[in-house]
Amino acid sequence: MSEQSVTYVDLRFHTPAEQKRKRRPEPTRVTEISKQEITYSDLKFHTPSKQQRQKTPTSAQSKESPSSSSPWLITMILGLLCLALVATTGALGTMFLQASHRVRELECIHDEESIHKQDILKNQSQLQETLKNCTQERNDLQAQKSNISKVANTKGDKCSSCPESWIQHKGKCYHFTNEKTTWEKCKEYCSSHGSRLLRIENKEELDFINPLVCYHWIGLSRKGLAARWMWEDGTAHSTDLFRVRMQEPGGLCALMNVGGVSSSECTGQYRSICEKRAAS
Repeated sequence: MSEQSVTYVDLRFHTPAEQKRKRRPEPTRVTEISKQEITYSDLKFHTPSKQQRQKTPTSAQSKESPSSSSPWLITMILGLLCLALVATTGALGTMFLQASHRVRELECIHDEESIHKQDILKNQSQLQETLKNCTQERNDLQAQKSNISKVANTKGDKCSSCPESWIQHKGKCYHFTNEKTTWEKCKEYCSSHGSRLLRIENKEELDFINPLVCYHWIGLSRKGLAARWMWEDGTAHSTDLFRVRMQEPGGLCALMNVGGVSSSECTGQYRSICEKRAAS
C-alpha cells in the first residue's frame, strides 16, 4: 500500500446561461452548437508527497516496528539465559568442590583408621612377642632358681664361706645378678663387690655353670674383630674348652647361655655372673 499512489479528481461542470447566449449573437453554426449543452471538465491529479506518505500511518509500518525491536528482545533473552547458565554452572561447581572435599575427608578418615588398625595390630604383635619372651624368661629364671637351690643345698655348701646370695663351688663364690645392663656396667658392678666377671678355667667348672646360665655376660671380650678373645685378667681364651659362636659378627663381648657362648654387642642389656675366691 505504501508504494501505490492516490489520485484526486475535481470535476467542474459549466452550463452557459440563457441570457449570455442571447447577448452574444453567433452565426448559425454557433447557434446550433449553443443549443447543445456543453460540459467542461477539469481533471486534477494529486500525488501525495514523500512527507505525506511518511506521516500516513500504514499497516506495513505497524508491522515493521515489532521486527525492529526483535533483535533487542532476543539479545535480552540470550543474556538472561547466559546469566542463568553461569549461575547454574557456579552452583554445580560449588557442589562439586564440596563433594570432592567430602570425598577427601572420607579418604583421610579411612586412611587414619587403616593406620590406626595397623598400629593396633603391630602393637598387639609386639605385646604377644614381649609376653612370649617374658614367659620364656620366667621359665628360665625358675629353672635357674631351682638349679641354684639344688647346688646351695648340696653337702659341703651348708658351711659356705661365701657372702649371702652367693653360691660356693670348689673354692669359688658365684653371684648371678638380676639387673640387666651393658657388659662394661656389669664389669664395674662385679668389681664393686670385690669380684670379677666369670672366667671358666676348666670343663668341670663349665659343666657346673652351664645349666645355671640364662643369657649372662661373662668376663670374655676382644679388642677388635680380628683380635683374639681374652679373659678379663688378660689370659687368652682356649678354644679347646669351648668356641665362641659368631652370633653377631660385630660383637666384641661374650654372652653365655645354656648350650654355649656367642658373640654379642657390648651395649646389649643382659645379666651377668660375678666370681671370687671363697674365704678360707
